[in-house]
Amino acid sequence: MSFYKVLPLVCLVPLLVGEAARADDAALEQAAGRQSNGALALFQQGVELARQGDLPEALARLERARQLSPNWALPYLEIAVLHMSTDNDREAIGKTLDTAARLGGDNPRAHYLYGVYLQEESRRGEAIVELTKALQLRPSMVDARYRLATLYIEDGRQEDGIQQYEYVLKSKGSHVGALRDLALLYEQSGQLEKAEARLKTITVQNPGNVTHLTNLAKFYERVGWLEKARACYREAERLEPTKDPRKLRPLLKTKR
Repeated sequence: MSFYKVLPLVCLVPLLVGEAARADDAALEQAAGRQSNGALALFQQGVELARQGDLPEALARLERARQLSPNWALPYLEIAVLHMSTDNDREAIGKTLDTAARLGGDNPRAHYLYGVYLQEESRRGEAIVELTKALQLRPSMVDARYRLATLYIEDGRQEDGIQQYEYVLKSKGSHVGALRDLALLYEQSGQLEKAEARLKTITVQNPGNVTHLTNLAKFYERVGWLEKARACYREAERLEPTKDPRKLRPLLKTKR
């Protein structure tokens, strides 16, 4: 039901290859440093080659690291990320993320990525489990929380979904998707003042955006607040005078 299109798994790759994305892996890498079979060196070489853009050789090094340390989660995780940015082999991505999440129980990135994969595969219940694990490990993951909220709504758990959307806004008050989804949910439940507040927040945070202003006007039309709708359409016309102003039906008695 989300207005705001969440990024597909393959589009998350640029967000996952930098140092910041690997902050949660530092402790695991330190533990892996005690390995005597060279897996850590191969892993580090693979990560560096991926950073430099040599993806085939990076994948080869990471595969060797995985073979040497089959119970180490990080090679599986990086292999999955490389598949996303090369052949996008869905079967390979799913298998490696499943293993990474199972072996790296304390790694929020592993659970998050596997949750996104499961969401895209329409395995809603399993996706909810993995995203919940990711948030338990790192509550600040805004995208994970937004995805969890949309999954709850799709699963018919409206109150849980609304709660997660509100948590998203506590972390990132400018999140357009959460604001618009919440506005729709509040409108559907008859909480019109709350719906209006979320839509108005979008217009305030995005001044001059005619699309957001028009969405607010359409909301006012739907609920019968026609004076407010006219004001929004006039402002939209002022911002984009080349467009024909929206023609409203004759003004009726408004609810407010």
